[in-house]
Amino acid sequence: MAPDIRRFNPDVDDAGLADLTGRLRGHGRPVDATELRKHASRGDAWISIRGKVYDVTAFSAVHPGGDIVLTAAGKDATDVFAAFHQNTDSYKLLPGLYVGELVEEAKAGRPAVDGTTSVRSPEYLADVVGMRQELQRLRLYDSSKLFYAYKVAFNVSLLACSVALLRAYGSSLGGVVVSALLLALFWQQCGWLAHDFLHHQVFRNRAFGNAAGILIGNIFQGFSVAWWKTKHNHHHAVPNVVDALSGGDPDIHTTPVLLWSEKLIEGEDLGSLPRWLMRNQWFLYWPILCMARTSWVIQSLLFQAEPASIYCSTQRMRVAEAIGLVIHHVGFVALSMYAGSWPLWALFCCLSQGLGGLLIGVVFTVGHNAMEVLTDADVSATDFVRMQVRTTRDVTPSLFNDWFTGGLGYQVEHHIWPTLPRHSLPAAARILRPFCAKYGIRYTCEGLIEGNVAVCRLLADLGRNL
Repeated sequence: MAPDIRRFNPDVDDAGLADLTGRLRGHGRPVDATELRKHASRGDAWISIRGKVYDVTAFSAVHPGGDIVLTAAGKDATDVFAAFHQNTDSYKLLPGLYVGELVEEAKAGRPAVDGTTSVRSPEYLADVVGMRQELQRLRLYDSSKLFYAYKVAFNVSLLACSVALLRAYGSSLGGVVVSALLLALFWQQCGWLAHDFLHHQVFRNRAFGNAAGILIGNIFQGFSVAWWKTKHNHHHAVPNVVDALSGGDPDIHTTPVLLWSEKLIEGEDLGSLPRWLMRNQWFLYWPILCMARTSWVIQSLLFQAEPASIYCSTQRMRVAEAIGLVIHHVGFVALSMYAGSWPLWALFCCLSQGLGGLLIGVVFTVGHNAMEVLTDADVSATDFVRMQVRTTRDVTPSLFNDWFTGGLGYQVEHHIWPTLPRHSLPAAARILRPFCAKYGIRYTCEGLIEGNVAVCRLLADLGRNL
C-alpha cells in the first residue's frame, strides 16, 4: 500500500511521492500492535505513521524537535506527525527509519494500537483528515505577511510610547506607572508574536522564523528561543500529561509552588510538601504570576550555560542567542535610568517585570489549567485530537480578548494545528466545533475572567485536600 505522503505535505510532487513509495514497497516485515507497544522506551522506541512502523530510537537524539518524538513511542503518531510537520520535508527521513507494516492497517484503515476501536472508527479518522484538507482547501495555512507586519509595528509602537513617557515624565509617579504598564504590554504582546514566528506560522523557511524569534524573543523580551522551544514543544505533544516517556508536560510540573492535580503527587511523601504554601496556593497564584516573567528571564540566562540543545546546536545560533539577551538587558537598564529618582527607578523595574508576568500568566494558565490532567495510560486510550480538546480551553472571542490573548484564545485549534497562522484560527474553530459536537467531545470555551476563576477554584480545592 502506498504511503499517503500528501496527507503530511500537500506540496510534494509526483516524482517525490513515487520515489518514496518505491523505496518502501516490498521492504520491511509485518508488525502487530502488541509488538509495537513493546517498543516504548527511551532505548527502544518505535512509532507508527499511517500504518507504517518506524524505529526512532537513535533518531530521537538528532530529531530537530528534540526527544519530543519519544512521547509517541509504542503508539500511533499519524496525527501528531501531521500537526508538527505541515509544509516540511520531514517525510523524506522516513525511509531510513522504516521497520515494516502494521498488520491492523488492512482491517481498520489505520491501527487502533490502544484498542479503542470506537475512538478510531473509519468515519472518525476520515473526518479528522477531512478537517485538515478543508484548512488546506481554504488556504488557511497561508500567512498574511501584512497582518504580521502590522502586529510587529503595533508592538514596537507600545515600546516607543513607553520610552517616550518615561523620558518625558520619569520624575512623576503617574508617568512611571503608565510607562511600566506599556512596557509590560509590549512584552506580553511580543510573547504571542514570538510564539507565532517560532511555530513557523509566518514563514515556510524556518531560518526566517528563527531569526524573527531571536529579535522578538531574545532582544525584545529577554527570553531564550532555544530554552522556550525545548519546553514548549514538549508541552504541545503532551499537554497536561503527567508521566509521558519524555517527562510529561513541563508546564504543569510546578509542584510545590502550584499543584495542578493530585496525579502529580501520587506516591510522594505528603509530609515533605510545604503544606501552608500549597493550602494557600489559590491566593498566592496572583503574586506567583507576577514573578513568572522574572523566573523565565533567569531560566533563559541559565540555559545559556548548558550544553548545546537541539534547538541551539550551531555556534552561530548560540552567539545570536547570547547577543540577543545582552542587548535586551542592557537596553532595559538604559531605559530604566530615565526614572527621576531611585525609588521611581525601583518602582519602574518591579512594576514592569511584575505586570509583564501577570499579563502573560492570566492568559497561558487559562489555556490548560483546570482542565483534564492525563496519565500516559490515559493518552494511550485516546487519540491526538481528543487529547488536545480534553486538556485545552478556548477564551470567548471578542475584539479585546482576541487582541489581549494574541490568538491564544483559540488554544484548542492551535494545539491541533500548531502551524496555522493566528488570523486563520477563527475559521478553524468553525470547522472544529461541529466535529466535536458530532462525536460528543466536550469543547470548552469560557471568558477570560471565568477561566481564571476556574483556575483559582481548582487551586483552592486541591489545597483543602492536602
